[in-house]
Amino acid sequence: MERRRILRKKPLIEAILEVRWVLERGSSPQLSRDPHYQFLLGKLFENVKTGFPHHEELPAALVPAEMTPHTVHHRFRVAPNGWPLLQVGPGVFTFNETSNYEWENFERQINKAVVALVRSHPKPEALQFETLMLRYINAVPIDPATNLLGFLSEKMGTALELPNAIFQDGNVRSAPDRLATEFVFPCAKPAGALQVKLSTGSKEGQPALIFELWFISKGEHVPRVPQGFSDWAAAAHAVIEESFFHLIAGELEKEFSDNA
Repeated sequence: MERRRILRKKPLIEAILEVRWVLERGSSPQLSRDPHYQFLLGKLFENVKTGFPHHEELPAALVPAEMTPHTVHHRFRVAPNGWPLLQVGPGVFTFNETSNYEWENFERQINKAVVALVRSHPKPEALQFETLMLRYINAVPIDPATNLLGFLSEKMGTALELPNAIFQDGNVRSAPDRLATEFVFPCAKPAGALQVKLSTGSKEGQPALIFELWFISKGEHVPRVPQGFSDWAAAAHAVIEESFFHLIAGELEKEFSDNA
């Protein structure tokens, strides 16, 4: 992979690490429970409150935990409305960062956060992780008149086409108003999958092309945590970073690197 490049105008909206662990089945398939969740919640706050002292309870916390598996209930921030933040719920934990993101700092923080999570669990040896996910949400402002398919082809090296016969009589316009598509590619190192999502949306109230890059490892592909987490995170990030720079190669990379 090429040497890491710094983008002064990076298109990043949010970088997210999410980990999930196995929950016990409740009395019905719709119910799942984490018998240690309340203990974990209290101990986690104790372990991270120096760096993340501001606590927020989310609406989901008012619903019984067994009815909201893998749903975030609480946030811990560096300050009110500040970033980065930690989130936790029954069977789920996330670390989120926005405009201040730099990989080296983010990497250090997520390694520390995952260790804190495991140490906060009353039975860490029984904690069975089922999913590790690294996710980057990016946005590129676009003029509403832009042909989205042309933009993808010309600026992101991505060709999406439908048969020309659909449009040849002029009744159906060939330039779409909205876009929503995703690709999932198996990956060997680390074991898992690279997922690329492309969609229309907005950034700061303006039309934008949203492009997300995820790396997801599930089940048998999840390494031991926390022992194997740092290697997984570094390898997953490397796959995402290389894919990102291939997607923006050329005009977009120049635009994002501009000093002006």
